[in-house]
Amino acid sequence: MTMRRVMTGALSVMTIGLMMLATSAMTAAVAAPKQIVADLSDSHVDITSSYHGTELLLFGAYEGRPGDDIILIVRGPTTDIIQRRKAKRAGIWINVETMVWQQAPSFYHVFATDSLLTIADEQALGAATVGPLSGGLSFIAGTEGAGNGHGGGGHAGGDQDNVRVPASGPAIAGNSLQQANLRRNMEANGLWQVLPSSIVTQQDMLFRASLSLPSNIPTGDYSVRVLHFRDGVALSERVTDMNVRKAGLSALIYRFAHDHSAFYGIFAIIFAVASGWLAAVAFRRK
Repeated sequence: MTMRRVMTGALSVMTIGLMMLATSAMTAAVAAPKQIVADLSDSHVDITSSYHGTELLLFGAYEGRPGDDIILIVRGPTTDIIQRRKAKRAGIWINVETMVWQQAPSFYHVFATDSLLTIADEQALGAATVGPLSGGLSFIAGTEGAGNGHGGGGHAGGDQDNVRVPASGPAIAGNSLQQANLRRNMEANGLWQVLPSSIVTQQDMLFRASLSLPSNIPTGDYSVRVLHFRDGVALSERVTDMNVRKAGLSALIYRFAHDHSAFYGIFAIIFAVASGWLAAVAFRRK
């Protein structure tokens, strides 16, 4: 009788253990990330003297359900960006403040099947680091007139110019207004963009998006992230690489000017003198 009770108890313990193991396996299977695959039509973009922008096709497949969403992020190399605020003083627009943003994305385009806040809330998007400002940016105070700037002219409320320059010194976290001004200028230059409803899906399995790269795209290594969202939660992620580089004669001159600046300067002077002398000789003969 005692032996039968012991065996019955052991079988009960084994049954409970197997049930717990099966439950754990089912939970792990449900929680396992869904697979997603993606690729680019061309992972190498060459910038030549005739380059005026190009379009790439990103396509892939995912294990989807009706209502699922896809977010695609194209991020360029990080860099330092100088931002100037202009104000009118005595009838003249001058630089009154300079900020150098550190480790900011030089290029950031977001494509999605819907608007971002419809796909997920701000907390979920921040956890998935969606957005150029999702990780927070910091800046250092620069000297007035630093850099050579570019961008629009002054108008009421001031204006900021953005260029990429080296930076050093103590960093200050940017507030929402400062970051909003940076975003506005980068979007005006076509370097930061959010394009909702720009991804086409088919049968909740396939997706594709057309990536339009502008003519002023920075060179360097890019990352292309594809996120699969369901009910506001990121289920899976796929990252692929893309490279943008200068090519052709313009690239050769660019590299020579940066790698051998002294020789480039001497050659430019000699070339200018020789061109002027030949022009003078030609007009003299006429």
